[in-house]
Amino acid sequence: MNLILILGPIGNFLVGILSIITWKLKKNIRIKYFVLGGIVWVLAIIPKIIMDITVTSKLNYLTMKMLGLPAFFIVIGLYIGLRTGIFECGFTYLAIAKSKLKEATFNEIIAFGIGFGAFEAILISIPSIIQFIVFIINPSVINVIPETQRRIIEIQLNMPSWIIPAPIIERIFTLIIHVFTVALIFVSIIRKEIRYFIFAFLIKSILDGMIPYFKWLFKPNISPSGMYLTEIWIVIIGLISLICIFHVKSRIGNMVYRYE
Repeated sequence: MNLILILGPIGNFLVGILSIITWKLKKNIRIKYFVLGGIVWVLAIIPKIIMDITVTSKLNYLTMKMLGLPAFFIVIGLYIGLRTGIFECGFTYLAIAKSKLKEATFNEIIAFGIGFGAFEAILISIPSIIQFIVFIINPSVINVIPETQRRIIEIQLNMPSWIIPAPIIERIFTLIIHVFTVALIFVSIIRKEIRYFIFAFLIKSILDGMIPYFKWLFKPNISPSGMYLTEIWIVIIGLISLICIFHVKSRIGNMVYRYE
């Protein structure tokens, strides 16, 4: 087992923590905006988890059996993408439109978006860190895992150290995408222009909708190079989002907008 791989999930955890600390100190933002963003992420992820438990596996099986591989990626991609757009963008819209967040400054909304992405980075890293610690303390635990799953875990635990930056890169750019889409939804509400919300919805939907195909194509769970190739898609969307965040800010500034 390559023990140094634990730095990957630890790096993800730090991405979340440091992004909050950095923006809070830089802009003197109250912590409540980060927390509210995190709460909205939790609310958005709960129905997705419920769907994964009750619907997703059955849909995967039936789609593959009835339609074959090409159609499978279309159907599952739409399913994964649309539910992300509906829940993540939908809950964000409601949180801003139905609260005093619509009166926030642009920097406070950025804090909300950072909280949304940071909580995701923190909470998804904790199980991985715990798993590593358990395997380090008691390596024999892996023997009780079903054989098929055990083989994949063994491959992951013995990957080369140079894959450590891959998940950290993914978290950084995913967080940027969250911030940008939150900013778009905010602008959509204060300007009463639905096109900004639609843009945010499409970004989230397309981003997640392509992931099943890339996972099949590059096999990031068992291929170190495949892990980096899968991240290219996220990095591209993240870089575009970063550029567009500055564009949006330059257009509306740091004024207080009120929803009329």
